[in-house]
Amino acid sequence: MIRFWKRLSLTGKIFTAVATTSTIIVIVMAVLVGLNMRAGFARYLVQAEINRFDQLEQTLAATYDASAPDWPELTEVPRKWRLFVKENFRPWRGRKAQQSQRDDAGPSVGRPRPRRDDPLRLAARISLLDANGAYLVGSKRRGPLFTKRPIRAVDAADDSAPIGWIGLSPPEGAVGPADTVFFWGQIRSLVLASAFALALSAVAAFFLARQFLAPVKSLAAGASALAAGDYANRMENDRYDELGDLIEHFNSLAENLEAAENAERQWITDTSHELQTPLAVLRAEIEALQDGVRQPTDSVLAGLHSSIMRLSYLVGDINTLSRTREGSFSLSPARCDLRDIIDDAVEVAKPGFDSSNLLFKVICNEPLMLDCDRHRIRQLLDNLLENARRYTAGPGKVILVAKSEAASISISLDDTAPCPPENVIERLFERFYRVEASRSREHGGSGLGLSICKAIVIAHDGTIEAKRSDLGGLKVAVMLPQTRIPPEKKDTKDAG
Repeated sequence: MIRFWKRLSLTGKIFTAVATTSTIIVIVMAVLVGLNMRAGFARYLVQAEINRFDQLEQTLAATYDASAPDWPELTEVPRKWRLFVKENFRPWRGRKAQQSQRDDAGPSVGRPRPRRDDPLRLAARISLLDANGAYLVGSKRRGPLFTKRPIRAVDAADDSAPIGWIGLSPPEGAVGPADTVFFWGQIRSLVLASAFALALSAVAAFFLARQFLAPVKSLAAGASALAAGDYANRMENDRYDELGDLIEHFNSLAENLEAAENAERQWITDTSHELQTPLAVLRAEIEALQDGVRQPTDSVLAGLHSSIMRLSYLVGDINTLSRTREGSFSLSPARCDLRDIIDDAVEVAKPGFDSSNLLFKVICNEPLMLDCDRHRIRQLLDNLLENARRYTAGPGKVILVAKSEAASISISLDDTAPCPPENVIERLFERFYRVEASRSREHGGSGLGLSICKAIVIAHDGTIEAKRSDLGGLKVAVMLPQTRIPPEKKDTKDAG
């Protein structure tokens, strides 16, 4: 059975599960309804029968003697009780006999009558009980369907205490012959309704299985396409349930994979392009020296050294970003005064600003204690200052402001014109992206400086953004938390 279940398709499993469950529910309900209907109908019949004992109750009330309660003339001899019941129960008697009985001066207690048939088998079912419900005479059968009817004294109120009880038990088998046809007719109707319910549940299970299976098959096909490298594959989503959410996640995954693949290709293309220029220069210079076209003069060697240094810086930047992409961009944080780091960076950068005819100003008049990797923050400042020096037209101005804000430290670097267009400012932190046409200064660099800045800031749990400066150029704003949460404690906090 288990092997058969494992071999079933998803449609077969859903159909089998729903159909089996519906079948069991319908069968159980049919059995319970049938049993309850049988018992309920039997109870109804017994109650209907005992409600017809008006004549018997009236005669018992008329023959009751308070000085000798419990009808001793009937209870001492059981045969007299049976005859009494036959004489005073209307269904056993013809209309003329009943009219004759009503004309009699007194009750027919103990008078023999011709024996009549007992189609309802009352002799074996009816009993007489005293005022407390104790057995006096008649049938001793009891059961859950046993019914009692009170006997009240003549002219007594309906809510008065009874002087005795008439008891009636159901026929053998809980139903009598009168209800057999009706009962089995109801059973047939119940069977037909159950069969219709089962057929309807089977059809519903089939369409439900197909409804579930269609998007699952589409997801499987889409997953196969992704595994084969087709990241442009998207699924149409017209659902609003959990499967719709799953399709939406699949489309997001495909979109991210496609973007990652495009970024990877762009990364390789840009890297090879950036490496090609210094390598080409080196090759040309070396081949010229080998062919004797150029002599190894100081200027030629300086040019070769410059190309090698440019290539070395580029490889270092690529290596830095590669570690960031691989998640191995490690830090060695320590408590530092950011003002000291700024002073060191400014001291190195100041001659470059002076030679570029740029006025450089630093606003930082307070100690700024920060948990950071001193080397990485210095690299961040060097890249920002070099980017501002390289792409600000002289004469111009560059202002560096560092201050404490709540539990963070903000660093902003503003420069004068030119400023990149608004539609490309947000792309300045992309790898190898440079807006050559928007800058009037000399070009150069690897195009990775701002990308490295972003990686350093993110590694310090900070934020960095670029926008138009009030000075007319570009403003780069950095926000760093003064106290870093260790990675292991951060993970614990996020999990909580």
